[in-house]
Formats: sequence, structure tokens, C-alpha cells
Amino acid sequence: MKFSAALLAAVAAITPALAVNYTVVVGADATGAPGLVFVPQTVTAAVGDFINFEFRGGNHTVTQSSFDNPCTQQFNTVTQQNGFTSPFMPFNAASGQIGVFTLEVTQTANPIWFFCARKPHCKGGMYGAINPPTTGERTFAAFAAKVPTAEEPGFGVTAPFTPGGSSSSGSGTGTGAAPTSTGTGGDNGASTLSARSGIVVALAGLAATLLF
Repeated sequence: MKFSAALLAAVAAITPALAVNYTVVVGADATGAPGLVFVPQTVTAAVGDFINFEFRGGNHTVTQSSFDNPCTQQFNTVTQQNGFTSPFMPFNAASGQIGVFTLEVTQTANPIWFFCARKPHCKGGMYGAINPPTTGERTFAAFAAKVPTAEEPGFGVTAPFTPGGSSSSGSGTGTGAAPTSTGTGGDNGASTLSARSGIVVALAGLAATLLF
């Protein structure tokens, strides 16, 4: 029994290290040019993995939608909660600050659909998915086909993410503040994610990640 307990403890300690961090660039293409894009548009991830949305162009959000309404924030009729959303995170090349919104994948039974809620960015190409099916009627291609005729209420341009305050974690130092967002997702309420937002600040070549 002692051996089994020790083995379980060792496995539990190792498991977090196996998580994979994926990066999705928001608002810039592969060359770094600003655009209405998520790069890549789809990610296949496992439970425990992290999706880091890096805002590198324009002023955008990453907001959860649904398969049937790709350009509208999801509303879960079971939990009576909206899907997750980041704040608006404008990119400022002069300041060297990059907005980051991180999702932890907690299930893979249901795909996670997302878009930018600044109208008309969704119809301009800013939509994507985590773990979309590759077969059947709810593939990413089928989701994308709904976008041109989808309703797009948008959030407008509300108060954007603005660095302020002082805090730091991990290596390096910097200043910044960002709200934390948690949400329940999935088309049938079975999908949940935890979300956190922050900024990456470059100071004399030193990158510091600030999470709140």
C-alpha cells in the first residue's frame, strides 16, 4: 500500500508538467501584419492544456460563441451564464505590451467556438474553435459557413484594457492589471473552462508575464 500511495503521489506531481501551452495570435498574421485573424483558427488540445491568446494587432476580444450563432456571445440556458470573454485588448507597438488571455481546457467532449466581439470583425474573419469535430455535421468548415449570414450584435468598443496598478509574478518585473474571467461553455453546458487574463511586458529584452 505504501508503494502504491507513493506511486500515485509521483504521478500526480508529474502530470501538471505534461500540460501543453498553445499560442493563438489575435489580430496579426504569420508575418506580424495587422489583420482580422486568429492564427491558428483551430487548436486541438487535451484536458489540462492551456490556450494563450496573444493580442498583437488592433483592438479585439476573444469571446465564446456557439456553433449555431458563431458571432454572438454564448448564453447557457442551463446555468443562465454567458460564455467567457476577454476584455478589449488594444495592441500598442510603441509600449511593447502584449495582452494575453489564457484558457485552461477542462474537457474535450464538446468543442469551444470563439470570435472577436468587435463588430464587424467576426464576419471579417475573426472566429475559431478549440477541438472542433473533423467529421459529421458540426465541423469547423460547417461553423465557418454559418458566419456570413450570422447575426453579429457585437460589443461595440467599450472601455478597453488599460495597463495600470503594480504587480508581478514569475520572473521579471512590470506593471499591469487585467480582470479575471471565468466561464461555462459548450453548446449543451457540459464544457467548462477557467480563464485568466494578463499582459506580457518587455523590459530591456526581459519578458515578464503578469497574471491576475
